[in-house]
Amino acid sequence: LVLAIKERLKVGDSPKKLQSYIKSSNGSPQEIMNAYFEALFDGVGRGFSKEALMKKGYLSRVVQDENSQSMLLGAIEAFCNNARAEAVKEVSLVLKVLYDEDILEEDIIFQWYDKGSAGNTSQLWKTVKPFVEWLKSAEAESDEE
Repeated sequence: LVLAIKERLKVGDSPKKLQSYIKSSNGSPQEIMNAYFEALFDGVGRGFSKEALMKKGYLSRVVQDENSQSMLLGAIEAFCNNARAEAVKEVSLVLKVLYDEDILEEDIIFQWYDKGSAGNTSQLWKTVKPFVEWLKSAEAESDEE
């Protein structure tokens, strides 16, 4: 599936065409999201966050509710397990881009982080922690106003 999606990207499929293609794909929704994310960002190291900004149209097409947001975060997590160290270092910047572009909501990010980081010391969670803390403090400040 990853190779098929990459091929469609190579020939210039629009986000809408690619969305239609993946909807007709076989596999669990999480497997499809993982393949989609991997196809979009395969080989990315340094510049992961800039690449996420450039490909936001492809991501916003497939992320339209809380469930798909959770699956996108799961795909990011799966991607980071096999990605270059440079990409993992930028994952908090990627999350900020996706948050700023209204692709991810803070509550979904908090749920994902709380569940994934519990008892886990991988580099992903260490890298994401400052962003999540910033997001929580920003939410607390807006609640006070």
